[in-house]
Amino acid sequence: MNPNLPSAHSSMETLSADGVAAVLRVLPPRSLAVARCVCKGWRDIIDAHALLLPYLLPHSVRGVFLNYIDHYRPHLFSRPSSSSTFPRIDGLLSFLPNDGERDWWKVLDHCNGLVLCQIECGLCVCNPATQRWTLLPEHTMDINGHTFAYIAFDPIVSPHYEVYLIPNLPEKPKPAAPESTSVDNRNKEPDEDPCRLMEWPPSPWIFKVFSSRTGLWEDRSFLREGRQPAGTVQNLRLKPRWTGARQGYAVYKNGALYVHCQCSFMARFLLSRDKYQVVKMPVDQRNSYLGKSKNQVYFGVVASKRQLRVWMLSESCGLMKWLLKYESDIRFYADHVASVPYNNGRQPDDWMVEEYSNVETETDESTVYDSDTEDNIEAKSEGTIEWDSDNDGVFTTEAAYEQWCKGYFEILGFHPYKEVVLFMVGWFGVVSYHLNSSKIQFLGKARPHCYYRNYSNGIYESFIYTPCMIGDLHHGENTGHKFYED
Repeated sequence: MNPNLPSAHSSMETLSADGVAAVLRVLPPRSLAVARCVCKGWRDIIDAHALLLPYLLPHSVRGVFLNYIDHYRPHLFSRPSSSSTFPRIDGLLSFLPNDGERDWWKVLDHCNGLVLCQIECGLCVCNPATQRWTLLPEHTMDINGHTFAYIAFDPIVSPHYEVYLIPNLPEKPKPAAPESTSVDNRNKEPDEDPCRLMEWPPSPWIFKVFSSRTGLWEDRSFLREGRQPAGTVQNLRLKPRWTGARQGYAVYKNGALYVHCQCSFMARFLLSRDKYQVVKMPVDQRNSYLGKSKNQVYFGVVASKRQLRVWMLSESCGLMKWLLKYESDIRFYADHVASVPYNNGRQPDDWMVEEYSNVETETDESTVYDSDTEDNIEAKSEGTIEWDSDNDGVFTTEAAYEQWCKGYFEILGFHPYKEVVLFMVGWFGVVSYHLNSSKIQFLGKARPHCYYRNYSNGIYESFIYTPCMIGDLHHGENTGHKFYED
């Protein structure tokens, strides 16, 4: 190289900060992350103009976390990728402080890249993209059926998150043990259910909330506004119990938490105002799904005759109303999906269930370490690991034999950035369905090889995963608590 020629670095020094930012802005994310480590001046310009921020925030779908019936752990269902083109994500969450061979654990919720897990009786928040995690302090609530746990996190607003433990409908007390038949006891009135005439949900509705800002649980009180309660505890107990997901799904957007409760209503919590509203669901049906697509709240069901129905929540002028947005007959697709062999005929782009750790432990060129800030910036590249939803395994109605579909359909989630719904069809076949064009795509088979075969096999819950490189988590710290006592 001619020493008299100016280097790229020296040439950039003659430009203004805005000029340097304009040049750096055209770089792909991995090169931009490398440029950030060249010198302090470039790092300050990149940070001041937030050039890396769009790549650190959630912007693509990496896969789906699945909880399986009677299986000891969740799995990530995603498209395989090469570590040379994309920072690897540990879909097994093997970095968590649990014994993967002994502990039974599950994913409870996901919000903008943070995953809320229950490991035995403890709660843990983790980020699979950064492998950071925090064990939450102990609490007194029973998560298994009596209380539901949700996480609220918006990295655009703050790196902090909150976890909400929302009580389920009170159960009817079990009959008391037989008492003595003495004269004194025969004249006593039987104990009444103290909750049966209580309105539900109550006002105020009080439950535990954990804040990463304080590191503590506290009681929060939410007052109901607007409509009447969903009913009394006694009447709501008469409604059929859910099958499928063990707790209702939730959506967090614009500072509000939308929770599908197990009594045919949704609670919309306005977190900054400590208020909530009761919103009646359009239908009360098993295996429904509440999710978010294109920053709107969606609710989808598959009716008995394989009729897909999707509603969008209208929030105009503070009034909550469900609008039927899509209705389609999808019964012609199941036979085609069921015909795809489980063990043979897999295509290179088919999605797979991750069943072994594939996270690189050695530092390589996909990881850029900034010694000034001790940040580990794993810049997202132009790889195609994310859910394409435009090119994956396309087939149309004509490709399927048009006969009555006996396959089983279950909604696994909505694509957060496109109007696409994800289904499980038949024996763990997974497809995506474009709501606007009715195009359907086969993604792969979502049954782990380590999952024992039984008539009860199936999926409890599913969570669309969108990576994020931001979040207030303590890598390797457990806030002084352990899952097990020594």
